[in-house]
Amino acid sequence: MPNNSALAICFSYPKKFRAKIIIGIFMLGLPMLAQAQLELYGKFNKDGSVEPVINYAGSKKISNHFAVVFFGLIREKWSQALIGLSYSPIKSLSFSGYAGIEHGQSSPRYSASVWWKQGKTSFLILGERGNGNNNYLYKVNMFHQFSEKISLGIMDWRYHGLGPNLRYTIPKLQSTIWIMPAYDHEQKVFRTMLGYSFQM
Repeated sequence: MPNNSALAICFSYPKKFRAKIIIGIFMLGLPMLAQAQLELYGKFNKDGSVEPVINYAGSKKISNHFAVVFFGLIREKWSQALIGLSYSPIKSLSFSGYAGIEHGQSSPRYSASVWWKQGKTSFLILGERGNGNNNYLYKVNMFHQFSEKISLGIMDWRYHGLGPNLRYTIPKLQSTIWIMPAYDHEQKVFRTMLGYSFQM
């Protein structure tokens, strides 16, 4: 069979399914190359429905100040994969920029973020933009670490809501359990997110 047969098979699928294949390969292949975190969480809606979400983020240092960064996300009807660079002038400050693909779109998706830590308190501002006026996401949060295991923060997260976020870390397992009750001020509904993340 020719060397390009696997690629030909992949591109014979519809575009929507093809994007999921690429994202799946992306998420499975990169853990061997970098520090990474896998997160599984559910959005528990007021109507009783639950939306599962899997996301994957990581970085690979290429110098004292720069790193290659990546992020992937899969939901039932949507997915994305982004890759970019981060710049950290000091250990407590990081600027990141990404570009990538998303499910159902031929145009690129972009993301940028700023992370800052002061003592035991950290701040994050993140934005994403895709094709279309309403195709964007933002996440703004502030967390304070009260102990090795307990952190509490507040977060405003588009498609999720505004609310407190409580995190319990299990150091031996390098994992964190978190819960976030929130009010979605766009859809005007309450929902709760419950998640589990671990280092890979």
